Amino acid sequence: MNDPKPAGGHSHAATTPLDLGRSRCRSCLQRERCLPGTLNASQSQHFEAMVQRRRPLVAGEHLFRVGDGFRHMYAVQSGCLKTYTIDAEGREHVMAFHFPGEIIGLDAVFPERHLTSCVALAGSQACQLPFAALTTLAHEMPELQAQLLRMVSRDMLGAASIAGDFTANERLAGFLVMVAARVHRHEAPPTALDLAMSRQDIANYLRLAPETVSRILARFQKDGLVKADRKRIGLLNLNGLADIAACMNPYARFGGQALQRNAAS
Repeated sequence: MNDPKPAGGHSHAATTPLDLGRSRCRSCLQRERCLPGTLNASQSQHFEAMVQRRRPLVAGEHLFRVGDGFRHMYAVQSGCLKTYTIDAEGREHVMAFHFPGEIIGLDAVFPERHLTSCVALAGSQACQLPFAALTTLAHEMPELQAQLLRMVSRDMLGAASIAGDFTANERLAGFLVMVAARVHRHEAPPTALDLAMSRQDIANYLRLAPETVSRILARFQKDGLVKADRKRIGLLNLNGLADIAACMNPYARFGGQALQRNAAS
């Protein structure tokens, strides 16, 4: 999806006033995954006073665009979004996918301007976190500060895990295992993934050709690892996929399956 706006343009979604009122973090299904997950009732109340919920985004609608000024971070409440850039040749580069309970916008803290665009891949909703208020609360609440740092560290580690010189098989297997862990934290091992992103998006993110992704999925299906049906991928042998992607798993260097479980929380 090409971003039709110039780098300095502002999207309607990025500037529309919030219209759903205050967020209720204490009753949110994503609470344990999100920033207030470690806060007590009193702290959560102070956190909620800062947070506002954006109106829902439909598929294809932008949360922000390249060049928008940085004032907020966003916590995904539902759906799936991707961040991407468009280079000087008009080519799209998918930088990340974002799932419920995850934070978007940390990469804009230093430049104070968004260097990527963020678009909903399915019907989605995100809570808006004013950065100035968030940093003040983090200073007052060590638990919040620690949780924020954990989430930053987890995102950095996830991005670094695919940056090595891995094979196409390893990259795709690792992607499926990591998405399963991110979508199904604290739950039984998933049997299927309903992916909002296209094969083209997956290929772009993994720096592979789309036909390579399709060919490997067909091979995984033949080997009894998955059952691929459009955007739904049945996970028939998650351990087998994890074995293929073991070289990409930084926790495996320490024999740390428990560490891996903690990282997904």
